[in-house]
Amino acid sequence: VTCLLPYTANTAFSQNDVVSAAAPIVVSSGLEGGGYWNTAGRLQAVAGGMGLTVENHASSGSLANLKALFDKNSPVSLAFAQADALQFFLNQNTGAAQTIETLESVGQECVFIISKRDSDIRTDKDLQESPRLHLGIKSSKSGIWVTFNYMKSLIPELGQTTLIYGDTVKMMTDFAHPKSNIKEAVMVVHGLNEHSPEIDMVIANPDQFRFVRIRDERLTQKAASGEAIYRRMRVAPGAVKGADSVETICVQGLLLANKNKVTPEQRNKLME
Repeated sequence: VTCLLPYTANTAFSQNDVVSAAAPIVVSSGLEGGGYWNTAGRLQAVAGGMGLTVENHASSGSLANLKALFDKNSPVSLAFAQADALQFFLNQNTGAAQTIETLESVGQECVFIISKRDSDIRTDKDLQESPRLHLGIKSSKSGIWVTFNYMKSLIPELGQTTLIYGDTVKMMTDFAHPKSNIKEAVMVVHGLNEHSPEIDMVIANPDQFRFVRIRDERLTQKAASGEAIYRRMRVAPGAVKGADSVETICVQGLLLANKNKVTPEQRNKLME
């Protein structure tokens, strides 16, 4: 897909490209109604009370946010992104790191992989060893896609997994009619206090679905920055009453700024 290619067009800046103090702050958040979009809405409301104009632009996810943030022809000056998406983007665009600033961490985003209760897919080791595995995710442009591909860069054995794009709730429903010799699972990534229909289906139907345990220590190895992108955690979806804990990995969500698109005055007010 095109987002695998280095994103270099329109990313060069000069002093003349720096925005004026009168320019509004435009934040590229995420899907309308999602966690990042709602957080941007709260930021917009608080900033407005401090005399700072903030616009909340919905997007398809972390990669789209990062591309807009570093495009000098885009008005986007702030963006939400998962730490793995940022690292993935910087690996493809090495010069971009010089213009980025992390303003704030905005909570953990955790990986939930779901399989059929009677499936052989119980752990990430089973994912690696399955010769014919279909893993459902929503879109090839989503943060979930980035997370899986970053996981694959740490665990090459995941390379034999076939990604299937589309309605993951329908895919879970179709688990009841398995394809011959093909193992199936779906993957979602979201904050602990966010609802998702996939998580709700697991909790409501424990006899039909299970969470896949993620344990491989390679996932938490340190990146070039000296820090690990993922943390191993035992978590329970906080938005679902009575949910059991799950062994998985989580990644930090970040609010990022392009230094060339915000003035010192805007930055100081944002930090407040």
